[in-house]
Amino acid sequence: MADSQQPKANMLNRILYTLKLKKRPDVDRTRVMKAFPVRNQLITWEIDGKGEAALVIPQKGKLGIRLISKLFMLPEKRVIVLDSIGTYVWQMCDGKHTISQIVNGVQKQYQLTRKEAETSLFTFMQQLGKRNFIQFAIPQENASAATLEPEPAKSGLLGFLQRR
Repeated sequence: MADSQQPKANMLNRILYTLKLKKRPDVDRTRVMKAFPVRNQLITWEIDGKGEAALVIPQKGKLGIRLISKLFMLPEKRVIVLDSIGTYVWQMCDGKHTISQIVNGVQKQYQLTRKEAETSLFTFMQQLGKRNFIQFAIPQENASAATLEPEPAKSGLLGFLQRR
């Protein structure tokens, strides 16, 4: 497919997925666990005195949103404060740690069972992915371990993973 047609195909797929006219491709659990979550670079954050992360999210720059914001005097940025577990996960979403490593860290840090850690982490990451706070880099299937490089992923399975 030509490079100029790629964005059109992606947009069409997103529409079809949203309307549930096309099924998202399956991504197996092993590939999900090897994915690298990466924070959105537009979101700034800092850790307060309580050890909680405060995320500063800029509002979207679309014309309609800007007009409504001015009309109702809405702030230009939103601030979301994460609890201690959310802060730990947010710090680990640096593109260097896999989901499996984050699950292990949450399990050890907060004395949870593997199933509890996975379930809560997947739910939290799904929420972050849907809101575009994080994206996922999924390693290619045929890449060797020595040349494994993260590959950016778009929304998909569970609202946050999709094959490229």
